[in-house]
Amino acid sequence: MSAEKAYKNILNVFFIILFIILIGIVGYIIYQFISAKIINNDSEEYIAEFTNEIENVEENVITDESVAEEETDIAETNTSTTQSKKATKVKTSRTSSTKKTANKYYGYDVSGYISIPKTGIKYPIISTLSKKALEKGVCVEYGPGPNEPGNTVIAGHNYLNRLFFSKNKNLNAGDKVYITDLYGVTVEYTIYNKYETSQQDTSYFYRDTAGAPEITLATCSQNSSARLILWAK
Repeated sequence: MSAEKAYKNILNVFFIILFIILIGIVGYIIYQFISAKIINNDSEEYIAEFTNEIENVEENVITDESVAEEETDIAETNTSTTQSKKATKVKTSRTSSTKKTANKYYGYDVSGYISIPKTGIKYPIISTLSKKALEKGVCVEYGPGPNEPGNTVIAGHNYLNRLFFSKNKNLNAGDKVYITDLYGVTVEYTIYNKYETSQQDTSYFYRDTAGAPEITLATCSQNSSARLILWAK
């Protein structure tokens, strides 16, 4: 076999391998976006069912403005100096409601759902975090749970197919996050802190909220070298 023919054979093998790799990459990308579409559709259907099960969701929306409007009434009914006005408003809104048990989502218990208008996401909040659960939704990683007094950390993946918290990098101070719990109460949170930290850092779990319900959104940076953290109250 001549050197020229051997070179051509090697070149042909190289291009065949390159073609197979490209097909694999394209197939993987298509699979990821199809998976994202399926999960988003399942999420929308689940939240629609959730809203039907949890009565009066649209009526029980607590915003900063509504808390300010009822400041006088809250001051009269608040018997705890450590409880925030928002926490008191949540408690008051729940007095006429009973905590519901929602259907499972992909086999996982759910404690509510999250909506972020700026990034256009809406997902059920899975009650406990695991590697498998994070592939299906966002999860409570730490804390008392949605709309409870204290800091609740909600974790979600940052995927190339833009699922879950992949667009959190576009959020900034002043943007709104809405959490609906099993009582049918929706609380508006306002982002007030944004930063990156190491993958090993968990100090943001333990901040003192002085009895107010707050949330932390946690996800990986784009290259997974750091963790993007958002605080909202």
